[in-house]
Amino acid sequence: MSLQDEEHVSDKTMFEQHNAANKVNVEVPNQTLYAKDTVSADQPEDQVNMEVANETEYQQDTTAIQPKATVIANNRSLDVYSDDNDKSEPTSQIVPAPSTEDVLNAFHGFLFPQIAPIRMSTFIILTALTAIPTAGYIIAFTKMGFGKQTFYFLANNFSNLIYPIGGGLTGFAFLLYLFDVHHWSSECGVTLRNICYTILASGMFLVVLFLAGDYPYAPIVLFILLMPFYLAGIRFVFYRHKSTRMFIHWSSGPLFSLSVITTIVWVTWTLVDEKNEWNLGIALSEAAESGCVANFEDYPNCESYYYEGQACFHFDEDLNTLNFNDCEDGEVCRMVYADCYNTFILWVGPFLASLGTLFLSFFASFMRDDGTPDQEASKFVRVWMFLLFAMWVTASLAGAGAGVFTTLASLVLACFAAAAIFIFKAFNMEERKEKTQRVMEKLSEKYGAWSDVFRGLLIVTCTPVFLLYLVVSFLVQRVRVMTFKCYTKPPNTTESLRNITGEYWLTIEGRRIIRVFQSWDTTKVFTYAVYWGLAFMIMNVIVSQYTLVFLSWLIEWTSGLNLGVVTIILVGVGMTMFLLPPVPGVPIYLTLGIVIIPVGREIMGIFWSICYAMGVSLALKLLACTLQQKMIGGLLSNSVGVRQFVGVNSNIIRAMKLVLREPGLGIPKVSILIGGPDWPTSVLCGIMGLRLLPVLVGTLPIVFLILPTLLTGSFTYMADVRDELTGEHEFPWAGTMATVFAALTGLVQFGSMVVAAFYLERVIDEKKDELDLIPIDEEVKLADERDEALRQAYSELSQWEILPSWARFLLCVSLSCMIVTCYMVQLFASYCFRDFQLTDSIETALDGDWKNLTKPLGIAANILLLTSVVLLQIFVSWVNHIARKKCSAQGAIAPEGGETTYDSHRNVGDEDS
Repeated sequence: MSLQDEEHVSDKTMFEQHNAANKVNVEVPNQTLYAKDTVSADQPEDQVNMEVANETEYQQDTTAIQPKATVIANNRSLDVYSDDNDKSEPTSQIVPAPSTEDVLNAFHGFLFPQIAPIRMSTFIILTALTAIPTAGYIIAFTKMGFGKQTFYFLANNFSNLIYPIGGGLTGFAFLLYLFDVHHWSSECGVTLRNICYTILASGMFLVVLFLAGDYPYAPIVLFILLMPFYLAGIRFVFYRHKSTRMFIHWSSGPLFSLSVITTIVWVTWTLVDEKNEWNLGIALSEAAESGCVANFEDYPNCESYYYEGQACFHFDEDLNTLNFNDCEDGEVCRMVYADCYNTFILWVGPFLASLGTLFLSFFASFMRDDGTPDQEASKFVRVWMFLLFAMWVTASLAGAGAGVFTTLASLVLACFAAAAIFIFKAFNMEERKEKTQRVMEKLSEKYGAWSDVFRGLLIVTCTPVFLLYLVVSFLVQRVRVMTFKCYTKPPNTTESLRNITGEYWLTIEGRRIIRVFQSWDTTKVFTYAVYWGLAFMIMNVIVSQYTLVFLSWLIEWTSGLNLGVVTIILVGVGMTMFLLPPVPGVPIYLTLGIVIIPVGREIMGIFWSICYAMGVSLALKLLACTLQQKMIGGLLSNSVGVRQFVGVNSNIIRAMKLVLREPGLGIPKVSILIGGPDWPTSVLCGIMGLRLLPVLVGTLPIVFLILPTLLTGSFTYMADVRDELTGEHEFPWAGTMATVFAALTGLVQFGSMVVAAFYLERVIDEKKDELDLIPIDEEVKLADERDEALRQAYSELSQWEILPSWARFLLCVSLSCMIVTCYMVQLFASYCFRDFQLTDSIETALDGDWKNLTKPLGIAANILLLTSVVLLQIFVSWVNHIARKKCSAQGAIAPEGGETTYDSHRNVGDEDS
């Protein structure tokens, strides 16, 4: 039988296995289910995509007419209809608890792709064909083959050609875009376009290949990007009668099998010979052979006395370890190849290829029409990201951390680029537009209220890129007015763009972007953009730079104090921060982990210092809850401002009241005490008059949030501790552990909030009648109405079209200053601030003055930041002032209490009417 005659399924066993993998059992009493065929109407009957010979038809579309069935899934009661026109009497089945088999099926569906059922012969042939490029990559670019020789050859012969070829390709690609090569439709134009694309693709292939010596992750990126094109070639040669989408779905099984086989072969190869294992000694001994250059500039004493250009150490094959007898300091000389990670990529290369094919296998399995790709995609992304994170942690702890993050990030980007190629091949242009529009509609429906916030982020990050695009758009439009042989002009305008300025200056694409921008609420978007920039500067400058100096000073200042005194100081500072509503507990625990360790280390060691800091953090949290509940919530419960700040009339807080007043300490109550915002939750307990002791007991599980946060701070400090004699890091693994526990802190913090939100949402849905019975706080309601009236007036008076010119100028200058300062500190960080570590001394590293941290360019960035904030505050204050005047004139803001109304439809310009 030829490859073209291969069909999907011919035996019942494979069909049953496919159903089991989908975790759904469907019982059909002697009736046939009709599948929705994915082929076109003119496709021959013997070439249907999904066929089960002489068996029950495989169901691809759940909307097709079907007999009544009992669906067993996830211990839920499901309604099953006879057909789409008979939905009056749903049949509800109470399904028993899931069995062990159900759990195993769910686990299988979580970790493995939904493989397309195909003939075994087809499966074997496709697996063999897809193995060819994988084998080629492993032989040419990994330690299992000739990877060391390849990397050395490329690094020493072609690295100097990267920039000339890359620059030439960039200029060539720009010229192709300038002359609208993608629009050329004449016979001459199509031929010339294909030649240009071939030249561009070949040049890019060579550049990526030549990068392997300096950037060893380049080959794996190239391998993953080329795999979709290779699969497309297989389909074109052997399975041309099959649709691209169906063939991609077919390839899920072979790709997954290839991933498993590659991993097994790699693990076996590693275990066969200890020389195939990876350790720091082997990595250093093979660094030069893999194209790495030793850093003798920073470590001049580590160069070999006998062999120029080589390190002073060598590998002892008999002992399987490094020999440092010729080195003055072996520990220091290990650092000559600190920036080299070629050896690790060479060793782990087969596993990277396995990860890439695993990703493609899952994505290929999504190319079907059974209504579950979105859910499976989300599950797979979580598993795949966890796998990458675990690999990064393992590699970092093993001493291969340098460059591993960059490698994994490149792998992720390459995989998603390959997925985009799959989509491009599987769907035509109309289908892609339809699906893109559908996704945008879903996003708009779900996050429409936040659209201006996201637009502000787009403005502050992409404005320079957009301005550059407008310049290019102008150049392209100048070319379009000319005439060339083989050149096809694209459309110059459309009916929807005839009124957009710049018809003869900008391309239709540029004018379309301008039209979208003109539809935005400009004032609100610009304001959010400045806020985004301010948040970035706070995190990247104030927290990352100045807070680091403050903590360094605090560590140095407290190092001579008694541990008890340091504890009292930190408790006082922490309590003050806890009593401030916007401040969460995470930075407080982080500070305790950083400061207490260096003070208590000499007394009780690092482990018991961490335990001591843990106890202080928990006691501080409980004391803060006590003060917030009794002093603020209890004593100030009559304050309208406090109750309004808590939001006692909101559905969320009212739902919290229902849960918190329940007796005992159930999971919903504890989740709110842990995952709810610190200040509002404790103050609400005081306003409600709850007993203190049960609240404190319910807060005790906060230790699961405090511990990873505390360890993040402790490991951050330990990562910068150096040995006084050698100058080497005393805990080289601490930096990795700090990152791990920082991720764990974010996970626990987010998880606690999600759990709390889940129970609150359930209360809102299931106990709506009880919520309605909770009386509304009339005083807070009146205050909320006044604030809402003021917000409405602010929104109306800040419309871009009615703002005076000076106000627009003020906001534009504020935004411009913020964009410039963000780009300055991001692109030129080394020119803005001096290098400073947590364990450095201000006296030695900054010449005794903390202000020396900032270089002249950094001072300029800070001035621009201050200018932006001041101008925005002037603008906001002015609009708030006239908004208050407007509301006061309309009676929306009463001088002292009393009910007021605000008519949002009234013309705000009629102040005196």
